[in-house]
Amino acid sequence: MKIFIRIFVIFWLVTIAMIAISPFLLSSSLPDDRLRTLPLTDLQACAKSVLDRYQQAGLQGLQQQKPACYSGVLLSPHGVPVAGLAGRKLSSMELHLVVDVEGSKSVMTRSLFAKTYVALPADPDSPTPYIYLATVPLSKRAIVASQLNKLGRLLVVSGLFSCLVAAYFVRPIARLSHVAEQFGKGDLKTRAHPSLSERKDEIGELGKTFNQMAESIESLVERYRSFLAHASHELGSPLTRLNIALALAKRKAGPQLEHELGRIGYEADRLNGLVQELLLLARLESGNELTRDIELFDIAALVDEACADVSYEAKEFGKSILIVRGEPFQMQGYRDLLRRALDNVLRNGLRFAQTEGCVQVSYFQSSGSATGTILIQDDGPGIPPGQEEAIFEPFFTLPNKNSEAIAGGSGLGLAIARQAVLANRGVISAQQLAGKGLTLSIELPTAGETPFPPRATA
Repeated sequence: MKIFIRIFVIFWLVTIAMIAISPFLLSSSLPDDRLRTLPLTDLQACAKSVLDRYQQAGLQGLQQQKPACYSGVLLSPHGVPVAGLAGRKLSSMELHLVVDVEGSKSVMTRSLFAKTYVALPADPDSPTPYIYLATVPLSKRAIVASQLNKLGRLLVVSGLFSCLVAAYFVRPIARLSHVAEQFGKGDLKTRAHPSLSERKDEIGELGKTFNQMAESIESLVERYRSFLAHASHELGSPLTRLNIALALAKRKAGPQLEHELGRIGYEADRLNGLVQELLLLARLESGNELTRDIELFDIAALVDEACADVSYEAKEFGKSILIVRGEPFQMQGYRDLLRRALDNVLRNGLRFAQTEGCVQVSYFQSSGSATGTILIQDDGPGIPPGQEEAIFEPFFTLPNKNSEAIAGGSGLGLAIARQAVLANRGVISAQQLAGKGLTLSIELPTAGETPFPPRATA
């Protein structure tokens, strides 16, 4: 909007300046219709009076003409001046005016800045009437009104012109900005419209460059997702065989190897959990996890269930999960995916909470809003400024300053949570509050507001 305003103001001022100085650059005046403000009755009376005196006493009768008759000049039917100011010649504008009115019984006018020339037949009933040419000065009020009228028209015309020029330049930039915004939100298929990319100017070059960049990024992301899915799948089979071999080794080994084999089993379980999380993340990012049916469910029951499960783990470390605000609302979506997201967020908060700390949970729907919100807040050290988005990236981990915190953390929990929330058409975000730890907010559309699009079937 800023560039639009700048271009608009610049073109507007330039247009106003050009039109404003045009009367001084060109030795002509702007046309002005003042017929409705002219004293036509007085002019017609003057014309008839002058003509009568001329017909009765000739030129000597015209010498008695009063100034009130607007310095009029009486012209013969053939355009020859027979009366008027001594020695005054008709200007070119007056001559053109006389030519226009000859043979016509109407009133003709030509306007300058402060006066108006008026030509009218002195005797409308005559087949070849004499022409009376008068000069009507303009009052100060009329001059001001005329200039304001011109200024108003000037502002309107120049404003429309400037708006069109500004829109011509800004509209394609705004459209490209919208496309970039959609791409940034995760729609990697979006591209600049051909009307932008096929232009033969800098904006067209920008559209082409954007499309090339979008194709490269989409290709990189697809290769990353494909690698993630294949690597996770390939790791699954060796892990299965490893667990089988470990079980056989435990049967054959004596007590002296029990500790070592137990450690191997523990690490194998962690590795197996990591592989399963990688597979789930790959399926979520590719959309393959969204083949299940959509269901209507209550958020209160889902949150209570997730908090109850995580509370067992919290008690082992002297921590707690507390629901501080519960206002039920319903939504349509993938219940098990949202449950997985809540599990991951709660465990993340529990992991970073202080010793004997508490993770607080709130869920509610704002009055008059079509969005339900779930807030999960811990009392831990929080995150460094600027890392609010980075924590949702895969394998991103932060050092835990709490030595008694829950161990583990693969860096995939919040990444999976984000994909699960996105699958439910929601938004998850992080906010660092001074002295209150980290707050994760999950915003979800309530039931009935925006139906899910129909799922394609094979």
